[in-house]
Amino acid sequence: MKKLVPFVLLISLLATVSCSSSKKDEEEDEPSEPQEARTFKLDYEVVDASDKVIPDWIKSPGKVNKIEERKDYRYFVNESSNVNQRLCEKSAEARASAQVASEITQFIKNSYAEATQGGENEEVTSYMQEQLAQETQAFVVGASVVKKYWEKRSYKEALGATKNEVKFYCYAVVRMAKKDVEKAVDMARAKLLQSIKAPEVKKKTEDALKETAKKFSELDEKVEVENKQ
Repeated sequence: MKKLVPFVLLISLLATVSCSSSKKDEEEDEPSEPQEARTFKLDYEVVDASDKVIPDWIKSPGKVNKIEERKDYRYFVNESSNVNQRLCEKSAEARASAQVASEITQFIKNSYAEATQGGENEEVTSYMQEQLAQETQAFVVGASVVKKYWEKRSYKEALGATKNEVKFYCYAVVRMAKKDVEKAVDMARAKLLQSIKAPEVKKKTEDALKETAKKFSELDEKVEVENKQ
């Protein structure tokens, strides 16, 4: 019987460890306390707007349409401000359309950098930074404005603004059929490859950018575009 005691103690110890581990896992799986939303001190008051609530498509442009419609389109959003409401809205629309080319170019740059992992060719990188976005704009066909939103803001020195003034702040979202998006990406990729003279560099770049068009068209989220310095 004495030989059974250590065995029983071992089983008991394992059970205790197991229970402790399970309890710890359960605690880790429990949702954390929601963080309090940050608040910001605005230097203006919204005195009028096209909608009573801020549209959620401003941060997630695809939400402008129902789920069943989204599978065939890619969505792009941008913004603008102006003292004139009409010019503000038109500028937001133009920037949203230009966003298509900017995101395509940025995605190509990101894909190239990821595939080459620090072995980028200076000629290729320079071309993407200086010319590709402008040339890609010509390949953007079929992009149409789906929705707009504007706010009339009264900036006040008393709230921290540099001067008292009234300006409009506008947003626009455009959509483009995925098949047209893929064509634009393929044409941008071909334009880039056409600019490369060295055969080995061209082959390396071509391999790095395989399936870029499909991957870009299937993205749901916005591609963050790096600002030129």
